[in-house]
Amino acid sequence: MKHPLLSVTGILFALSVLLLAPLSADAQVERGDKTLYIRPHVGISWYLGDNEKSPFNFDGDLFQDDFPFNVGGEIGWRFSPRYSLGLAYSYGNFTQISDFEANTDVSLDGHESTRWSVSLVGRQLLSDKKIAPYWFGMISVGGGDVTTFSEACAANVIGACEVETGLLTGGVGAGFGFDFMLNTSTSFFVQTSLDARLPDDHVDGRDYNAFTDIEFLGAHTVGLQANLTRFRPVKSVSVICPTDEFNTGVPMTFTGSANENATQPVNYRWSFGDGSSAHGPTATHTFNRAGDFTVSLTATNGNSKGSASAECPVTVTEPCEEAQITGMRASNMNPDTETDVRFSSTVRGSEATSYRWDFGDGTKGTGAMATHRYARAGTYTVTLEVTNCAGTVTRTMTITVNPFEAAICREVTEMNPAFFAHNSSDLSADARAALRENLEILLECPNLNARLEGWAAPGERRAQQLSEDRARAAEQFYVDNGVAASRLVLQPMGRAAGTSKKEGAGQHRRVDTIPLR
Repeated sequence: MKHPLLSVTGILFALSVLLLAPLSADAQVERGDKTLYIRPHVGISWYLGDNEKSPFNFDGDLFQDDFPFNVGGEIGWRFSPRYSLGLAYSYGNFTQISDFEANTDVSLDGHESTRWSVSLVGRQLLSDKKIAPYWFGMISVGGGDVTTFSEACAANVIGACEVETGLLTGGVGAGFGFDFMLNTSTSFFVQTSLDARLPDDHVDGRDYNAFTDIEFLGAHTVGLQANLTRFRPVKSVSVICPTDEFNTGVPMTFTGSANENATQPVNYRWSFGDGSSAHGPTATHTFNRAGDFTVSLTATNGNSKGSASAECPVTVTEPCEEAQITGMRASNMNPDTETDVRFSSTVRGSEATSYRWDFGDGTKGTGAMATHRYARAGTYTVTLEVTNCAGTVTRTMTITVNPFEAAICREVTEMNPAFFAHNSSDLSADARAALRENLEILLECPNLNARLEGWAAPGERRAQQLSEDRARAAEQFYVDNGVAASRLVLQPMGRAAGTSKKEGAGQHRRVDTIPLR
């Protein structure tokens, strides 16, 4: 016949397989750690040994004389959500031990099939899910009253069955089960165990060895596990962030902590503001782009029943590269004093923090581009100074500024002649009026010079000296009215030869102002 205990084992195994299916979709939970716990349990005891002869040929009746109960409890310490170590006590009624391979009417006092054990149990959960499988191993010692079997006892001879008390057994065992989390401090479990015991006859009273030299005591049990540490939620969290500016590509370390009395485990989740995240109280992150970021830390425990957040700002910059002024430009390399010049440059390296221009005439400017107008003509050295995170670099260029030239200055080809009386070098009113019109042009065109050609007419005395005196008279008029002598060139021409195209000898008594560029 099929053994009823194996049926129960099969049912438990089938239930375990079914329960495995939803585990992958279950969310991670917090079972707590570093806490004392208790595990009371109840269930059914079962036995494999000499009285059953073989696990494949059972003739016993599970409920022959009494119900095969199993009760007990465990107290221990949970080191982490997955690992624990406890001391367990179990008391069970193993009815099969008194089966004797046959029915018997021997009157027993009811204690010969009960056994107790004390075990050191190490347990590991295999998942962080809400429904978690686990396995455990144990080292056990135990005892109980044992009926010593003999042929007379088996033949139902009254008084032939002796009961020995105080016999001890020892051994090792293992088992598996499932933990169903109810809340952060309580879970429900179902498990099965198998404990190998020695010596042989101390377990079932028979050193028959028909089955094996080792006897097996097992149990299918259910129970509750309760953590004894009161749950304390996360109420506050603090962060330590780097205070200096960091470059891209450089790892940065962040450290966080929750209130010290928060129940463990505490989950820490970092968000770095650039789309990246990390877990744990300490995190290292490398930013790949520059900018200002807000780093936040959220700490939770008790399946998010306790939660707190904190944040800090972080500034990330590109690595500093020395500035290089690769080019300087002016919108006009030969401007005049009435033209604005726009200066610009090409700069490589990290972003410049300042641009300072020195235009060479005592004035300065700022900015990547600058505009300047020179007040006086001349040659100037322009200096650009660029500063960035690596320091300051400079570069120079030369620009030549010309005096402003009005349109008339480019167009004038001749000026008024000044005429003199016979044998005279004195300027008459008409001569002064003619020179005054020339003077206006010379003053308006500072870049225009003039050659003063003095002439004497045929018949005038000392023609060479007279032509020079007339040129000097015109020169003196110009100088007295603001024209620099350096702009004037005297050229006495002496006596005019031939006949002037203008009628009369008076046309030869003159000074011509010839424009020079």
